[in-house]
Amino acid sequence: MGIYKTRFGELEINDNEVIIFPNGIPGFEELRKFAILKIPETQPIQWLVSLEDESTSFPVIDPWLVLETYEVDLSKQELDILQVEDPSDLVVWSIVTIPIGKPELATVNLKAPVVVNVKKGIGIQVILEKYELKHPIVSPKESESHSEDKDNKEESGA
Repeated sequence: MGIYKTRFGELEINDNEVIIFPNGIPGFEELRKFAILKIPETQPIQWLVSLEDESTSFPVIDPWLVLETYEVDLSKQELDILQVEDPSDLVVWSIVTIPIGKPELATVNLKAPVVVNVKKGIGIQVILEKYELKHPIVSPKESESHSEDKDNKEESGA
């Protein structure tokens, strides 16, 4: 067990909750130790937080909540890095981008999911050619209705 400073404050993290990214995450290669935080107020979004840099964290979501037909095919090399013995030990998350002040325009990176062997505590980020880097979480139609609802509330003084 260790105490780590994160953007969410000091956290006690059990050793079995630490996820090691042997190659880091692209753009953050120097950071190797992460953990997943489940914060009730942000569900279904969870947080992949660095245990080495308190200012680094990524909102993540189960990609099947966004696209039911999502598929992740891992190469032999990726499976070896993850030390997969049982595919049910794998969890997949996609990183979410939430524009400041415009949560209705949030997107999810389906192209480069984070895959974690939860049994071994090993993670990697993989590249899937057939998906988008910025897939809308909310369909454009839903986004418009959220905008209209917001505009109507502002006009009515709500």
